[in-house]
Amino acid sequence: MTETEVGFLGIMTGRRHGNPPIAEPEFCSHLCRAAPLYNLKVLVFHPEGVAKDGTSVSGYLWQGGQWQSAQTPPPDILYNRCFYKTPEEKRTAAAALAVLSRCLPWSRGLPDKWGVYEILQRSRTAAPLLPETTVYSSREALGARLAEREYGVFLKPKTGSHGKRTIHAVLLSKREGGGVSVRGRDRMNDPFQYVFGTLDEGLDWIHSFIGQHRYIIQPYLHLTGSGGQPFDVRVLMQKNGTGAWTMTGMAVRLGSRGSLTSNLHGGGTAVPALPFLLAEFGGAGRDLLEELTSASALLPPLLEESCGRLGELGLDFGIDAGGRIYLLEANSKPGRTVFRLTGDRRAARLAAENPLRYARHLLLTTSSNHKLPRGQLRSNGRMISTVPKEDS
Repeated sequence: MTETEVGFLGIMTGRRHGNPPIAEPEFCSHLCRAAPLYNLKVLVFHPEGVAKDGTSVSGYLWQGGQWQSAQTPPPDILYNRCFYKTPEEKRTAAAALAVLSRCLPWSRGLPDKWGVYEILQRSRTAAPLLPETTVYSSREALGARLAEREYGVFLKPKTGSHGKRTIHAVLLSKREGGGVSVRGRDRMNDPFQYVFGTLDEGLDWIHSFIGQHRYIIQPYLHLTGSGGQPFDVRVLMQKNGTGAWTMTGMAVRLGSRGSLTSNLHGGGTAVPALPFLLAEFGGAGRDLLEELTSASALLPPLLEESCGRLGELGLDFGIDAGGRIYLLEANSKPGRTVFRLTGDRRAARLAAENPLRYARHLLLTTSSNHKLPRGQLRSNGRMISTVPKEDS
C-alpha cells in the first residue's frame, strides 16, 4: 500500500428492479470486480442514498462475490450514470450532486442535441458532418420544411434518448392520396404509423404529440442498408489511464426492417463494423472506416473545449447510400452493449474498465484541494479501508 493510492469511486445510478435494485447491474458489477486491479474501491448508490447534508452515502459494495449494503463518507470521485425517467428523478439527482459538490466529477455532461449542434457547427472541420438542423417553433414552420423536403423531415426531442418520441413526417403526393404520413416511436418506444388526409390534420397531430417538449428538425436521411434495415455506426471514445482520448471500439447497430431507428432499445442488434461496411460499400468500406476513425478523434476535443472535461463519448454516425457520413448524436453517458453483441471481447472489457483507469488517473493527478480526507467504509458493521491493494 502506497501514499499514491487514492480513496474510492462512487457510481450514482438509477433505481431498478433486482438485487441490488440498481440500473446497469452488469456494468456496475464489472466495475466493482475489476476495481482492485486499479487500486480503487467502488460504491454504487442511488441519489436518494445521499444524506441531505452530504456527509454520508448509503449504497452497495461488491465483496466476497456478493453485494453488501454499506454506508460511507462521500466518495473521492463521482461517476454519474443516472438516466432520468421523470422530472422527480432528475430533481433528486440534482439535489444529490449539489450536496456532493466536493467530490471530483469523473466527467462533465453535454448540452442537449441543439446545444451540441451549435458547438460543432462553429468548427469548419466538424460542420460538414452535421445534418441541417433547426428548432421546432410552430406548425407553420414545420409545414414549410415539409414542402421543401421530398423525403420528409425527422423530428426528435432535444433531450431524448433511445429513439423515443421520434417522428418521420412526409408530404404525400396527389398520386398517393395527398395529406401527411407520420411514423415514429412513442414515449414507451413502441412504433406507430398514421396517415392524415390533409396537411393541417397532420400538423395538428404532430404539434399535439410534441406538446411542451422541445424538438429539433432535420432532413430525413436514407440510412438504410441493402437488406432494408436502418443502421448507424456507434463509436465509443474514452479516456484511458493517462487521460488521453482513445477509440475503445466501433460497431454497426441494425434496426428491424421498416423500423425508423436502429437503436438497441427499439429492438435493434449490432454487428462488427468493417465486414458490414465492406458488404454495403465494397472497397470504399475501408475508406469509410478511416473517415469514421478520423471524425471520432476530431469531435471529443471540440466538445470538451466548450463543455469542460469529459471522460467518454458515444458517437453515432449515419452513412447514406452515396457514402456521406453524418453525425447523428453525441452522448456523454453511452451504453456499451454493442460490443457484447458483436462478440468483441477486447472492446467490451475496455469499455467497462476504462472508467476505472481514468478515475485512477484523475485521483493521482488532481490537486489535493479537490479531494476529501481519506476515510473508511462501514459495511454491515465492519470497518473497511478505503485504500485498495496495490497492482500486482
